[in-house]
Amino acid sequence: MRSRGRPSSNTGPRRYPNRLGELRRRLGLTQHAVAQQAGISVAYYGALERGDKRINADTARRLHMPLRCAIGDLLAGGGAVSVPLRFAIAAAEAEARPATYDLPEPQEWLQPGRLEDPVECFAAQIFDGSADVDFPRDTVLFARPVGAPARVPIGAKIVVRFYLEPGNDGPRRTHEILYGILDQNVVGDLVLITRTRNPLIPRHALIRSAPAPRSGLGAGLGERPLVPPARDGTITYAPSPEDPAEILGIVVYAMGPA
Repeated sequence: MRSRGRPSSNTGPRRYPNRLGELRRRLGLTQHAVAQQAGISVAYYGALERGDKRINADTARRLHMPLRCAIGDLLAGGGAVSVPLRFAIAAAEAEARPATYDLPEPQEWLQPGRLEDPVECFAAQIFDGSADVDFPRDTVLFARPVGAPARVPIGAKIVVRFYLEPGNDGPRRTHEILYGILDQNVVGDLVLITRTRNPLIPRHALIRSAPAPRSGLGAGLGERPLVPPARDGTITYAPSPEDPAEILGIVVYAMGPA
């Protein structure tokens, strides 16, 4: 028996494929919210997301900010999504360090080349020689943000934000942002092994101190001996306001300077 009502139009491939739905859902937004921020009707946005209508240049300019993507990503249909350049990697001692380590919006958007599934990534550009063992100045690193909590492998290549000493003047200020390798010493401290020939930058920079040893009953001679962490192990990482540094992301791709 035939069903009543209007037949579904979703009987084949979309006429104008795009990634609007994917971009919207990763931000946790509704169609109504995106349409409202873009200044277009919900019905029109719905038709765009279904692929019933083509995204033109004016609509892409309206949508790219709510969806936090590049205009070109929206005009490319179902192609790859570019990545925002958000951070400057530089040591506090570097002459080439920028005025701020968090690059302001509107940020430059970069195509990550061969990187698979770049949607959740950010980019960070090396402004100085603080990673010159591995990468020259102006290399762009693509990294996946570290969630809280997250399992992070020891030995991972990471981007880390180091803070100034905490004060009473509001949010913590950035001291420097460095690239390096995650390590854990025998007492359990998380450290960054820096990758530079610059003698002013310490080879090991503290990310998070190990928890203080227990005191009271059971301490002293009853404590278990320290066991070095497995070199192929992982740590459970969650940033704390008391940490001297924060892991921003794990490096998954590098793009050399032009």
